[in-house]
Amino acid sequence: MYYNIIIARPFDKVFTYKLDDQSLEIGQIVIVPFGKTKEVGMVMAMDVKKPDYNIKKIESVIGGIQFNEINIKFLKWVSDYTLAPIGSVLKLFTINKDIMNYQRDANDLPKPSFKSTILNDVQDKAKVDILKIQEHSYKPIVLEGVTGSGKTEVYFDLIEREINESKQILIMVPEISLTPQLENRFKERFGIEISVWHSKISPKRRKEIWHKCYEGEPLVVIGARSSLFLPFKNLGLTVIDEEHDSSYKQEDNIRYQARDLAVVKANYEKSKLILTSATPSLETINNINNKKYHHVFLSKQYSGLPLPQISLVNLSKHKLEKNQWISSILKSEIENCLSNKEQALIFLNRRGYSPLSLCVECGYRHQCAQCSSWLVMHQQKKRLLCHQCGSIEEISFDCPKCSAKDSIKFIGPGVERIAEELTQSFPNKAVNVMSSDLINSPKKIKELIDKFSNKKIDIIVATQIMAKGYDFPNLSLVGVIDADAGLFGGDMRAIEKTYNMLQQVSGRAGRSQQKGKVIIQTYYPEQPIIQSLQKRDRTSFIQQALMEREQFKIPPFGFMTSIIISGSSKGNVEKVSQQLVYFRKYSEECNVLGPVEAPINLLKGQFRYRILLKGKSRKNLNIFTKKMMNSVKIPSAVKVIIDVDPYTFM
Repeated sequence: MYYNIIIARPFDKVFTYKLDDQSLEIGQIVIVPFGKTKEVGMVMAMDVKKPDYNIKKIESVIGGIQFNEINIKFLKWVSDYTLAPIGSVLKLFTINKDIMNYQRDANDLPKPSFKSTILNDVQDKAKVDILKIQEHSYKPIVLEGVTGSGKTEVYFDLIEREINESKQILIMVPEISLTPQLENRFKERFGIEISVWHSKISPKRRKEIWHKCYEGEPLVVIGARSSLFLPFKNLGLTVIDEEHDSSYKQEDNIRYQARDLAVVKANYEKSKLILTSATPSLETINNINNKKYHHVFLSKQYSGLPLPQISLVNLSKHKLEKNQWISSILKSEIENCLSNKEQALIFLNRRGYSPLSLCVECGYRHQCAQCSSWLVMHQQKKRLLCHQCGSIEEISFDCPKCSAKDSIKFIGPGVERIAEELTQSFPNKAVNVMSSDLINSPKKIKELIDKFSNKKIDIIVATQIMAKGYDFPNLSLVGVIDADAGLFGGDMRAIEKTYNMLQQVSGRAGRSQQKGKVIIQTYYPEQPIIQSLQKRDRTSFIQQALMEREQFKIPPFGFMTSIIISGSSKGNVEKVSQQLVYFRKYSEECNVLGPVEAPINLLKGQFRYRILLKGKSRKNLNIFTKKMMNSVKIPSAVKVIIDVDPYTFM
């Protein structure tokens, strides 16, 4: 008998193989010869017509592994939606020989020992409302709540019900940095281990979790984007924590928005879905407005304390001292905070020590040889680093261009520079930096979080890694160094991202017994976004932002697809780009913008151009994109990436 097989490699087609001694079913996993290698594949069709060419035999069948109808349906949908080769999508399901080669140890499932929690009136009402909705609807439920309102405890109560029914539960988080604290809270609440899924776990643990999901065994998985592709067979509830976070957007290889894919998967599974956030995305708010999602709101902090007071420091009036980045007003508040034995968080979303090194004699700037971006000075690593490709250069204070001695000056602050200033101002206090450059593993993150929670750190200086999900009872002061970063530029989501990030980081203060305070340094205090933050008038911000999106027919009021063309020859890249946009004359529905050089027009030695497609219908836009791609023969030296629903435009 002949079978059509999809291979876990970047091919958007099936390959025909034969097997005579046994009959296979759709969804079964097999090993097949492919060129000079052996590859893992999945049966997509059986009893197919024999092709006219010589057919190879299926090497072996992975016993007991067969994807169900729902997983296959989801696989096809992801491929169609993202315009990614179906073989590449199959690979996302962690289909490989290593995963399949697994012998289960016989062991008894641990019994949960629930620790009862007391919800306040607002939390209890939210839980009751969610349960009522779930009785008659599978529509996603948005659990919105002010920072510190106790959203986690609400969905923990809902998880308890699913555990009692022996269901599988998936908790998605935008970054693995959030897993240690959530994992600890879960163990304390339920008395059982949680299955953590991300790229850093051991191969043995990876196999164990994958097969438990496949076998339908009751378990709770907490994971990043990739957890979405685990082969659940008994999924009762999916929670998408911090659903607004842009980290849910996969920017490498296959580009997808994990939150949006999770909504589709939950619909296929007929399982419950909850999205949580203090700052729901505009797309989610629009879905609420259009009755596609249900909405439940927590209006006050669990502690009963009022939300932190937000004060602005107008840097146009309160000038910073030379080579200083923290205003005297903020330093005074830090001093008051520390004198009360409380902790402070100073926020700057800029890694390293300084973003720019400049020769004061000739104007030379240290630039990456492989990318069109400036090198960032990292003092702790004593290196100049490229944040695009990772290139490293030695720090030199002499200009390599004009040879002037000691002429290189470092312009602007990063978190390391802010930490240096704080150490000088508060020499007897413990100051630590939390940035992905320095804290780059779950173990290191947990160690730092534990130190801060145990009051071994007085001041923590952090990037956006600290802007979400963390709960520190003794943290009473948040200072924002450069609130204006991100307000200007070509990213359509820049304003929304900035607003959400500042609101989230503001919410780290005063979550327990101490009343919180937030100090925001800005040169533009009259900016509507800054005013909305200070007044906590999120409604006005949302209304204005949605109105502007609708005016320009951009998401959620339209659809976009980005095409990135790259290669080592600028001429070849430009030629392919022009050939692609020539196809625009065949469409009246889709608007083709470009091609233009990308803002980062050189990345890892590759020249880059961008094309942006806009349309009213995702289906029609995808059809047009496929036809456009098929209209041009792409040379092997040129790479083309399709990004459906782009989040970055660099």
